[in-house]
Amino acid sequence: MIEVLTAGYFTSLQDGGRVGYRHLGVPVSGAMDSKAYTTAIALLPFQNDKFVFECTLLGPSFLFHQALRFVLTGGEMEAWLDDRPIEINRVYLAKSGSQLRLGKSKQGIRTYVRFEAELAVEKPLGSAAYFHRITPKIQLNDGDIFKLINQPQYPVENPVHLKIDNHYLLENILQMTPGPDWHQLNKDQQHHLLEEKYPILSHSRMGYRLSGTTKIDAGTLFSQLVLPGMIQLTPGGELLVATADCQVTGGYLQILQLTPHSLACLVQKREGENLTFQNRLD
Repeated sequence: MIEVLTAGYFTSLQDGGRVGYRHLGVPVSGAMDSKAYTTAIALLPFQNDKFVFECTLLGPSFLFHQALRFVLTGGEMEAWLDDRPIEINRVYLAKSGSQLRLGKSKQGIRTYVRFEAELAVEKPLGSAAYFHRITPKIQLNDGDIFKLINQPQYPVENPVHLKIDNHYLLENILQMTPGPDWHQLNKDQQHHLLEEKYPILSHSRMGYRLSGTTKIDAGTLFSQLVLPGMIQLTPGGELLVATADCQVTGGYLQILQLTPHSLACLVQKREGENLTFQNRLD
């Protein structure tokens, strides 16, 4: 059993996402940073279990009621196993009675915790990923209890130290390809979009909002399919970048599409940071 002592700022249970229900208006959800998520699964592959805890800005603390291995990936947070500082991308063994404490984000804003056990949780529409109106809650609460269905009988600490490149946390130039409405911009507008710096105004699991100055009157638009990584241009010039919990359709110009790598870079950024775009086809 794993007990949540403190829930942190915004910690949620995630997995690979809720696939096959977008036609009903249900987002895919799942981990925001797919790169960190796949790293966590690779470092602790455990049967068919794909659960991670996504921790944002200020992490939670857990109490282990039995010995268990775990790993942290993604953004770098302050972290301790009992009183011992620990690192990301390294497997640790927690003894029964130990505490895992995560503090403030140091680089990036989303850190992932994966435990080597299958959690006894419900999977509405085939996924445990927290999402409002699909799951009973959208984030952890102090005192939450997670029972374990299955785990290794004799967990041992991983003796292999893998060197994993986390340089993507520092990248501010995002690679993209033209979206379906790119052709509606003239050459000057296209050039301006790729030359401008974009401060991050706000963000959530639904998307990022970026300040911009490229304005265009596109007239009346029909709603179109929206996928994570899609960049929409509003009439006022702001850019909306869809992420894991994004709506399934939208009515703004769809001008750019981020590569999966750059989407992972974006979701580790915080308000006030500046971004630029680079056309991958150039």
